[in-house]
Amino acid sequence: MARICEKDILFFGGYESSSNTVLKWNIRSKTWGELPAMNQSRRLPSVVELDDKIYAIGGRGDDKMLLQSVEMYTTSSGWEFVKPLITARYSTDAVTLNGKIYVLGGLSKNILNDLKSVECYNPDSNTWTSCADMIKGHYGTGAAAHNGHIYVSGGSGNLYRAVERYDPQRDTWSEICCLNTDGTYCSRIAFASLDNKLWTIGGLVGSGRKANVSVYDEENDCWIKKSLLSKGSIYFCFVVPASLLPSN
Repeated sequence: MARICEKDILFFGGYESSSNTVLKWNIRSKTWGELPAMNQSRRLPSVVELDDKIYAIGGRGDDKMLLQSVEMYTTSSGWEFVKPLITARYSTDAVTLNGKIYVLGGLSKNILNDLKSVECYNPDSNTWTSCADMIKGHYGTGAAAHNGHIYVSGGSGNLYRAVERYDPQRDTWSEICCLNTDGTYCSRIAFASLDNKLWTIGGLVGSGRKANVSVYDEENDCWIKKSLLSKGSIYFCFVVPASLLPSN
């Protein structure tokens, strides 16, 4: 899992196996470095940055057991455990909205069981609470907070072209227009909120790689294809301030 934090892109844990390593790539200087290792090795955790703190959430451990544990990183104290998840999970995604962290779906102990459940973390009280379930289970998700709502899609099977939208004020989920894909299912879609628009980029479609870049037309509830990537193997994306980009 990767996330942007200040001037660095951070890479957490492992994909094929668990790891506690945290690498960082400086956007401006194009150099690699390391952060202190996490307390617990993790495979496919979800990671977010909130109020200058980094949270590593769930995943699978060295013994392949699912993790409920959550760690928080600060430059002053390093990694510290905070309140664990209500439900252990991995291969999920997390977003921040209104000063809180939302963890969406993922896989449970049964790897065929795509979770519908959603949890919300309040850092002020160090507590997790359950939110309304998603309409369908999702794992390997793409997710983003956009204009006061949360959008999510991804998984396997014919149902996973669907995109769901969460209203935190009403604690309700609704389905919007399905993604434009050339396959029966999609996963690892990259979502981004940029210029007051919601974008989807790359991902996996069926057994292939998606090269589409699309934007959501909220008024007409449809996805508009904008361009094609030169390579389709894009699973994450970041909105980077222009001031951080190298001049050359």
